[in-house]
Amino acid sequence: MTRIEDMSETERQSWITLLADGAVFFYFMQKMTTGFPPRLVYTDINEFGAAIIAVIIVTIILHMAIGLTFEMRKRKEAYERDERDVQIERQGAHWGYRFLQYGIGFIIVTMFLHNVAGSVYKPPMSIEKPAEVIFALMVVSYIADLVKHGIMIKAYRA
Repeated sequence: MTRIEDMSETERQSWITLLADGAVFFYFMQKMTTGFPPRLVYTDINEFGAAIIAVIIVTIILHMAIGLTFEMRKRKEAYERDERDVQIERQGAHWGYRFLQYGIGFIIVTMFLHNVAGSVYKPPMSIEKPAEVIFALMVVSYIADLVKHGIMIKAYRA
């Protein structure tokens, strides 16, 4: 197990961001869904919108706090990113973006099948109503960010 003191700044920031986003995503899923496969609790766009805005605001505040903390640390101590940090960040961004594209493609295909097949099509999770579409996009976005930071952390350990 690597100690925090032995990690680079980018690795520390990835760990903190992964833990923060993971906690927000867990809270988001717990508050918004029930059962397995997950069923959306709020299908009314007004109730759903209030919950989504709260999650977005919390995420923005956490990312700002993490970013400001690491920026202030960089100013106190001499820190230089090397080529390995850049390569690992690029690799994480690549896989996170790839997952985001696959997820959006899945959502588009599911919406298309809903519209073409109508009531005959019974997917494990419905993506018909606006609240369901927004929920699916939020889930894909959070998981893509978790994939990005998870890949970065894994690459630091390799």
